[in-house]
Amino acid sequence: RDPYLTPTISDDYPYNGTEGFEDNCTAVELPHRDIFLPVLYSIVFIVGIVGNILLIGSLIFKRHIQRQIDIFIINLAFSDSAFLITLPFWVDKEIYSGLWRSGTFFCKGSSYIISVSMHCSIFLLTGMSVDRYLAILYPLVARRFRTKQHSIRFCICIWILSCLLGLPTLRSRDLQIYSDDTYCMDTTTVFTHKIESLLMLFFGFFVPLLSILTCYYSIIKKLCQHYQRTGPHDKKLRKSIKIVFIVVSAFVFSWTPFNIFKFIFLVFDFEELQPHFCFISNIAYVGMQLCGPFAFAHSCANPLIYFFFDDYIRKSMLLCIHPCTKASNIGTSSDTTDSRLIYSLTALAHGEDASRRRNRSVSL
Repeated sequence: RDPYLTPTISDDYPYNGTEGFEDNCTAVELPHRDIFLPVLYSIVFIVGIVGNILLIGSLIFKRHIQRQIDIFIINLAFSDSAFLITLPFWVDKEIYSGLWRSGTFFCKGSSYIISVSMHCSIFLLTGMSVDRYLAILYPLVARRFRTKQHSIRFCICIWILSCLLGLPTLRSRDLQIYSDDTYCMDTTTVFTHKIESLLMLFFGFFVPLLSILTCYYSIIKKLCQHYQRTGPHDKKLRKSIKIVFIVVSAFVFSWTPFNIFKFIFLVFDFEELQPHFCFISNIAYVGMQLCGPFAFAHSCANPLIYFFFDDYIRKSMLLCIHPCTKASNIGTSSDTTDSRLIYSLTALAHGEDASRRRNRSVSL
């Protein structure tokens, strides 16, 4: 059971319902998961691969990365794509009731890719949140730091850090044989490894999540203040608030429930606690099984969100789908709702700064 990985991957109990639990604490398995999960993962795989490849192609080859935020979006699409290419292995596992038929290399390799992808996604979303936070709340200061070069360096650092954080998965993930059946699972049960897993989950998910929520709370508060000044008829501003709300909500509702259940499960997974908290462990385990598909689905949700709610990306993707479409019909300007809003807030910040300077000069 690896806290870095996803539900059916991280909580890979053999389907005899006893591994990982004490004799008097039997794991509870959801019925029909060998039918439902392969179908769901297959849909997520197809939609996610097509959507992310289209998103990457449209921004790199059709637009040549005109916006700085696109650097984060492209890296996030690569991270989601890396996550998605491992799904066929886990579809096969679910079809065969948890049996692993792909060998040690793909057991370790696919688990490592998922671990790296998950860390990379959360750190990229945190970086995007901080980027938006600086651009909207401190536009004058942010103009010196929000450059494409800085964003590229930041994304490279995120990938390096994520690759390092995924290394424990290579050490702990391996094949186990039970009753002549082979399973891909976490083979490390030592106390220090479980403590390390809890710390990784706390600092690798909950701390970045708190940063994301804090940034977006401040952003929405600032946007609402700007909304009150510009009047209730500013449709562009209303759309900006809507996009911010949808992006952060999609991430929170996809990953938070699963990771909360995972945290609870890890806390009560110690041998000393299992006999006394078997009921709580089973609730957490069932919760992970129920919430896991939502976490998987998030890897294919981002292209859909950006297509339907970001005019610039929608135009880029349509231009990629219909290369013969005239640019005048699709639009080629990089001026988006987000950039217009930042420009408006920058102008407002200039005005407020000038007003403060005048007040100081008068008081002096």
